[in-house]
Amino acid sequence: MFDVVVIGAGQAGIEAALASAKMGRRTLCVTLRLDRIGHLPCNCSVGGPAKGHIAREVDALGGQMGVTTDHTLTHIRRVGTGKGPAVQTFRAHVCKTLYPAFMRKTLEGQENLTLIEGSVETVLLTGGRVSGVVVAHRGALEDIATRAVVVTTGTFLNGLCHEGSKKTVAAREGDVAVAGLSAFLAEIGVNLRRFKTGTTPRIKLSSLDLGKTEPMESEPDAGPVSFMHRRTFPLRELLPCWQTHTTALTHEVLRENLGQSAMFSGQIQGVGPRYCPSVEDKVVRFADKDSHPIFLEQEEWDSESIYVQGFSTSMPAEVQLEALRTIPGMEQVEMLRPGYAVEYDMADPQQLDLSLMSKLAPGLFLAGQINGTSGYEEAAGQGIVAGMNAARYATGDAPIHFNRDTSFIGVMIDDLVTKGVEDPYRMLTARAEHRLVLRHDNADQRLTPIGRMAGVVCDERWARFSKKMEELNSSMAWLRDNSVTASLNDELVGRGTTPLANRETLFGLLRRPTVCLEDVEAVADAAGMSRDGLSLDKEVREQLELNATYDGYIEVQLRHIEQNRKLEEMRIPSDFDWNGLKGLSYESREKLSRLKPQTIGQASRVSGVRPSDVALLIGWLKRKLV
Repeated sequence: MFDVVVIGAGQAGIEAALASAKMGRRTLCVTLRLDRIGHLPCNCSVGGPAKGHIAREVDALGGQMGVTTDHTLTHIRRVGTGKGPAVQTFRAHVCKTLYPAFMRKTLEGQENLTLIEGSVETVLLTGGRVSGVVVAHRGALEDIATRAVVVTTGTFLNGLCHEGSKKTVAAREGDVAVAGLSAFLAEIGVNLRRFKTGTTPRIKLSSLDLGKTEPMESEPDAGPVSFMHRRTFPLRELLPCWQTHTTALTHEVLRENLGQSAMFSGQIQGVGPRYCPSVEDKVVRFADKDSHPIFLEQEEWDSESIYVQGFSTSMPAEVQLEALRTIPGMEQVEMLRPGYAVEYDMADPQQLDLSLMSKLAPGLFLAGQINGTSGYEEAAGQGIVAGMNAARYATGDAPIHFNRDTSFIGVMIDDLVTKGVEDPYRMLTARAEHRLVLRHDNADQRLTPIGRMAGVVCDERWARFSKKMEELNSSMAWLRDNSVTASLNDELVGRGTTPLANRETLFGLLRRPTVCLEDVEAVADAAGMSRDGLSLDKEVREQLELNATYDGYIEVQLRHIEQNRKLEEMRIPSDFDWNGLKGLSYESREKLSRLKPQTIGQASRVSGVRPSDVALLIGWLKRKLV
């Protein structure tokens, strides 16, 4: 008997299984191949715009992705540096052999967690609720009892790989597809659709003329990914990557062979990702572009395999090679493995509630690519939430919901279950209306207390967080409690800022765009103030400067958040009779009765629901509460 069974050990499955086990639940993780735990089938990167925010949030909750990234890091750079702190984050590369090995070792060493190599053929229900799974293991079928199941199957459900006209029944290169779970989901009423994703060719490093490319060195001072680590990471000297670009000749080769593309020939029926199109799709959709950027990323410390970022394709191998050899620096390139596309079954996320539990079968949770998302980070974010909530469901505890005003994870889950998806969902900073308070640097302040309450955050992480918060709070008190007068104007003018007319706190000085914490310290020294209480920690000091510089904007966002929170606190009864509420528009009644939103705030975000319908709902609830 297990409390929770997790199906799959990709990025979502890893976080779900670890979260459940850390919470003290007896957890089973079933994966087809133990040597593929944490496998990175597409690129070798973690992070990027918005994705870096999610990776930091997973880490803040006590997740594993950030820790493993730091230990297997090969390259890291800051991204979004010209767009302000709400957008800024990191993009890291990891070694594609060390990362899975580190993940497997972590899972094997986790208390309360059992790993087995096998295939879950179906989920068992009793009285409509999850009661077990049927596992094909060591040549036999075995019934395993459980209270909750987390499905994190990625692209494995009826996976079909495409390379030109060549079709292979597989979830990805080297992995078989599965069909039993798709049949189970369809049987209980889950709306299944076909989505498509793809990967790029891998090429040989020694066959490149790197003198024709632009090197992109690592930035070790970008800092670690995990809040558990100091800025002394990484553990070894990092690797570069290189940038080049497609040419008019590249585009000509691709256009001439569009008929051989699995996507353009009509062979692929699944919907592909809007924000990560194939190279042939880019050539067609952006016909006015003379070139598209290509990034050459080293996949491992000790191999020649290069990932060609920006060249995802389902063209035949010979066409891929011909097109690659038109790119500067790749004229004599050798291809180690062609790119390919994969179609797979995904489940409509609008049939889930905010805890990621199915509305059709209590105890059944879905997380990751099966919910229509793309990316390791989006999968990990859903995985840790589903794992936490499955663990709580197994012991009868109330679920934990992540709101739009507390995390990018909350924005993503709300988007999925409220708005649904028409194509593979990718997290974007623009999706978060409160992104200035959802920065990647303060993810621990927003989420580590939640992880601690749930039982996922360990003592060491909590101690580190508590120490940081003590320093941050004492430093903020030092800035607010000490002030200066016009007698120090010479010092202020000498540091490039305007003189004072009246008394001003040190925090008020730090709010000025031209003033940094070092300037404030110099002014305090000139005034003979003690610096007792001011932290010397670089991370704390950076947060002080950000909080001060954007203080006015943050206050505005916090007021908006408080207004919106009132709508989120207005709960809608689960058995609410939408057809019985007179005055609702026909469209709103149809959509709301199907989605069954849990709060007024969620109902207001359903596409097609009118403000007048929201006002009607609020009035009904207020009358019921009187």
